[in-house]
Amino acid sequence: MTSRAGATRAWSEILRTSTLLMRRFEQAGDFGELAPREYDVLLSLAESDREEARVGFLASSSSLPQPSMSRIVDRLERRGLLSRCPTPDDGRGVVVRLTDAGRAIQRDAARRHVRSITTAMAAGLDDDEIATLARLLRKVRSANGTSTAGTTGSTSTTEGRTR
Repeated sequence: MTSRAGATRAWSEILRTSTLLMRRFEQAGDFGELAPREYDVLLSLAESDREEARVGFLASSSSLPQPSMSRIVDRLERRGLLSRCPTPDDGRGVVVRLTDAGRAIQRDAARRHVRSITTAMAAGLDDDEIATLARLLRKVRSANGTSTAGTTGSTSTTEGRTR
């Protein structure tokens, strides 16, 4: 059985490390002109089928309430980084789609962000330890019933994906 103290210490380390690294990534300019959550939206779209998704999906995958996600989508649309389109299967629904400008900005930010992530992780862990950490965190996420939510919209890294 897991001890409360051990679980709490582990959670505290995850939270503090995530906060520290996100601050460093922002200070390094990883996201360019984007806020981290805006980058997350563009990344989620870049990784989705046909580079499009419903706003509700983006909200749930990033753990943001729908009104907050709608405001982010509005900002990105005003900047020409994504567009709204009727859903192909249901004319009442709307999907947001990555534009060429949005794709270019996302790719540029991703290159910087991947370099920063690699540097930060390599500073304290070797490749085997990084693989073990990823496996353990995936296991915790899966045990808590959200094994796919983090793969399309959060500030984290998963195999082949950076946020």
